[in-house]
Amino acid sequence: MGITPAQLAARYWGYAAQCLIVAQRQDDAGDKLALINMAQAWVNLAEQTEKDTPSLSAYETPAPRAPGDMR
Repeated sequence: MGITPAQLAARYWGYAAQCLIVAQRQDDAGDKLALINMAQAWVNLAEQTEKDTPSLSAYETPAPRAPGDMR
């Protein structure tokens, strides 16, 4: 069984938090900014995953089409 969207979002939130923790330890402003930007990217991905989760669970696979069916 694969990872659920909720588990994936939680993983992304964790990555964002780790980026911010590491950023706090940086003396170089460029490194700090890069890590903050990376954290924001993880936050965006987590939020998008959470936003898409209801549609993922409600999706139903359509019935297969017969050969030559051009619907």
